[in-house]
Amino acid sequence: MKNQTDIKTVIEVYDPAMCCSTGVCGPDVDDTLADFANDIKWLKSMGVEVKRFNLAQEPEAFKMCVPVLTRLQKEGSDVLPIILVNGEMVSQGGYPGRETLASWATINVKSEPQAQHHNNGTHNQSVYTDNVDILVAIGASVASGNSAALKQLFERGLNAGISNEDMAKAMQAGINVSQAAMSTIVETANELLGVPSNGTGGGCC
Repeated sequence: MKNQTDIKTVIEVYDPAMCCSTGVCGPDVDDTLADFANDIKWLKSMGVEVKRFNLAQEPEAFKMCVPVLTRLQKEGSDVLPIILVNGEMVSQGGYPGRETLASWATINVKSEPQAQHHNNGTHNQSVYTDNVDILVAIGASVASGNSAALKQLFERGLNAGISNEDMAKAMQAGINVSQAAMSTIVETANELLGVPSNGTGGGCC
């Protein structure tokens, strides 16, 4: 009798028509496609077999897969992407996040970094993840006053499963940076104008 870890997981992704195999090309890259491409690389690094088929480049693959072909004929190309796990359709019409992909492949995302630590024998493992990247970018957008970027990053954070509490902390960090920078500017301006500083950020500005 085989253990669960011996069962090979095969994930098949049937993409809509795109200019390349991942859609991550050209001057205006879709963040969702870029994130999904990175997640696929991560899945492969964990030993999961992933196959992607582009409707524009590999139409025969769609014709050969009965569940996909049937869904396309009934609902049209808007149903793409369609994702199959071990031949069973699990998703359609959108790209899932890493945690969902990991659950389909029976990978524990939270314990995976620790497993890497044991495998490579080093204490210098990276804790920088896609979600950390989003939180850092949220703080930076607040600090720079870029509200448009903040709205986009907040939406990405929600889609990635980041809690409002964590995003609020990132925003507060950006506010703290912005306030510290403004305080320094005020002090410099007062210095240049010969205005005594009272230590409260008051003065000319």
